Amino acid sequence: MRGDGVTGSRRLVVIPSDPIATYERAGYDALDRYFNPLRFFEEVFAVSPLERGERRAHGLTIIGVTRARMGSVLRELRPDVVRAYGGHWPAYLACRHRLDGVPVLVSVHDTHESMVRRWVRYADLVLCVSRAVERRVLAFGAEPRRIRLLPNRVDTTVFRRVTDPAAIGTVASRFPPGRHILHVGRKTAQKNLDTLIGALAMLPEEYSAVFVGMGEDASYRALAARLGVADRCFWLEAVANADLPVWYSWSDCFCVPSRWEGFGTVFIEAAACGAAIVTSDIAPMNEFLTHGQSACLVRTYEDPAALAAAIRRASEDEAYRSLIAAGALEVAGRFERTRVDALEVDMYREALALAPPRPRRRLELAVWRAEEAIRGVVRGPFNSVRRAVRARVG
Repeated sequence: MRGDGVTGSRRLVVIPSDPIATYERAGYDALDRYFNPLRFFEEVFAVSPLERGERRAHGLTIIGVTRARMGSVLRELRPDVVRAYGGHWPAYLACRHRLDGVPVLVSVHDTHESMVRRWVRYADLVLCVSRAVERRVLAFGAEPRRIRLLPNRVDTTVFRRVTDPAAIGTVASRFPPGRHILHVGRKTAQKNLDTLIGALAMLPEEYSAVFVGMGEDASYRALAARLGVADRCFWLEAVANADLPVWYSWSDCFCVPSRWEGFGTVFIEAAACGAAIVTSDIAPMNEFLTHGQSACLVRTYEDPAALAAAIRRASEDEAYRSLIAAGALEVAGRFERTRVDALEVDMYREALALAPPRPRRRLELAVWRAEEAIRGVVRGPFNSVRRAVRARVG
């Protein structure tokens, strides 16, 4: 039942950290399930200053709003729950414009300091994708009792080992013969493409690397040219989710030696496809992947020589490769989509059943919102939104 007395019409407002078009360009094809697990809500609205106009797609009503209009739009929509995807500006908007009696959930997906801010403490529940993220959220003052662990998920009906030679051939035919390293992720410093390119230069000439992901690649192409491996690097902006299992299954080694992560969905996707995974020995990857059992974890992930040695072992040592691939398949089962979806729905049910805030909490929220109102334009925290709007939607 909604707060206005209407039965059977649960309504969710989500504030994504990226425009929906960004998910579409990246090849995501299950946004309806992502934003509305098990179809728990009858209506879902994606509301964001990064959008323009209004449209329907993926089971969502997508609405562009200005900062000044966020509060009034939320009041017009009368949601049962507001969910911010990101502990930075989306969390700020959700908490700053919270409605009486409507729980605010903030999900935090990244450990980088730019992606988590102090206003996560004002959410009713904070959903963390890993223990590493949880530690970051605690450092910003969130109460432990408000934190829940909600890992990323993998659809094992889509992401599974592909053995059909014809399917594998559709990918293999695009590249020269030899051994192939697959890197899936944005072309940013976080994903450590530079060290992987350096490692490629130390590997035999039969090795090549395929980089799938959005982002500016000019500096990485230049590095590959300087190191003499430009002809062994291949660059793609996106592969549709439905096609990725073939790519994971085709690769000799899946390697994303991230410098930091919140979780890293690509790792459980690759695991579900039985790929031989090489990545950094850092949290959160080492929370669910075990060195020598389900992945080859590299402690000195900034060292091209160490990374090259790990890639060679995962690609050429058949016994080791089979061992970590089998272990990866077992790991993936823990993150199966319907299992995590059910966990997420339980968290929504919990949010809907939350008691009203106690007086001390109400005072804390009121004081913070009053302070933000006094700031007027709210120049500090909203600079990130303005920059994002200019960079992503012009």
